[in-house]
Amino acid sequence: MAHFSRRHFLAGMGITGLIAGNSAWLLAGTDSAAERLNKLLDASLADLPAATISAALIKNGDIVWGNTAGYQRLDTEQRATQDSIWPNLASVTKLVTWTAIMQLVETNKLALHDDISEFLGFTFRNPYFPDRLITPYHLLTHASSLSCRKMTSAPDSMADFFCQNRTMSLAQWVKDYLSPDGKHYRAEQVFDRYPPGDFTQLTPDPIGVIAGYSNLNAMLAAYLVEQVMQQPFETYAQQAIFSPLGLTDIGWHKTALDQSKLITPYEAKNSPRAAFMGVFTKSMQDKGYLSQSPIALNNSNKTYLPFDHCSLDTPFNAAGLLGSSAAALTTFMQAFLPQSHSTSPLLQRKTIDQCWQVKRSDAVTGSVLGMGWFQFATARHGTFWGHDGGGPGILSRVMIDPTTGNGVVLLINNFFVDFRQRARLLDELCAALEQF
Repeated sequence: MAHFSRRHFLAGMGITGLIAGNSAWLLAGTDSAAERLNKLLDASLADLPAATISAALIKNGDIVWGNTAGYQRLDTEQRATQDSIWPNLASVTKLVTWTAIMQLVETNKLALHDDISEFLGFTFRNPYFPDRLITPYHLLTHASSLSCRKMTSAPDSMADFFCQNRTMSLAQWVKDYLSPDGKHYRAEQVFDRYPPGDFTQLTPDPIGVIAGYSNLNAMLAAYLVEQVMQQPFETYAQQAIFSPLGLTDIGWHKTALDQSKLITPYEAKNSPRAAFMGVFTKSMQDKGYLSQSPIALNNSNKTYLPFDHCSLDTPFNAAGLLGSSAAALTTFMQAFLPQSHSTSPLLQRKTIDQCWQVKRSDAVTGSVLGMGWFQFATARHGTFWGHDGGGPGILSRVMIDPTTGNGVVLLINNFFVDFRQRARLLDELCAALEQF
């Protein structure tokens, strides 16, 4: 990876912004905006490529359009809808985790600058900087000194975190792997060598999201919720976040979701990718999570490999394994917009504004971070806040603009896409907001 440009990769992904296209395709013709968007999704199935695409637009706090193109299952040619359930949203999941933490802050059960050791049941320090506290604020800003990628993002460990059928709870995993007395604790794997909270010395992210980025931050945040509330994190989220919004097709435990609605995740065979990413596919196949028997997409020259044996329900849940329909996810995003009158707010306005204050930026990747939320500044469509995600059979983006009340949700069934096509699709979706 030494010769691989993270900035060029991220620019293609649309993480550092949206491309400055003129959206001529969308604006041409006599079809309605909704009809043109539906055709755009259908065309994008081949252009990206993807087995399934779900998208939705929020205008002034209201959902003005949503549609899903492609299939819930390729082998049966079952079409997907906005109510079909994506079995994992990847790192978009973290917005739920950060919401839970900020709810505890609002109710004075937790403070941003508390020593998290007070809640964990063990003393938690970076042994290279034992005098520096680790706080919820450090978790939210990915500046905790928890290892950037060593524990969760190597090909084999990432495959297992997503797919291994584990019965181990998050609490047990934290005690085994993060507690200094844990049987699998290895300080050099758990921590990077910079002082917690020091934004100037953060470890560069080898995958290129933002320096210091660590899935462990979200996992430890979820365990904090468990310790403070004395209940499983998934139960807390259901009671305090999903139920107040009336959401049903959303959750972590896949066996508890409507099995008739579950989308099968796929990887497009021979689809565009950086050469080094092939090791992730190989690991998934070597471990038996990803099939080696391709399925053809109807009326297409594209073939897809299904993730037939990937549980997507592990201790990694709070970092990336939330399952949700596009409809439920869009309603969740609405709840953060002051213009929305159809959802109950999950956080007070001042709390959300605090999350959307820029805390730091990364000169290498161009990423800008608030508290848990990333900023997506565009040249023509305003400034959004949200999150990206990527994993087995998923490339996700959610983003909302608190000034206009506008927002975009985009879910793609295939991580390895043409990222410039994905950036163009995001730009078209943003441009379409002007047509409603």
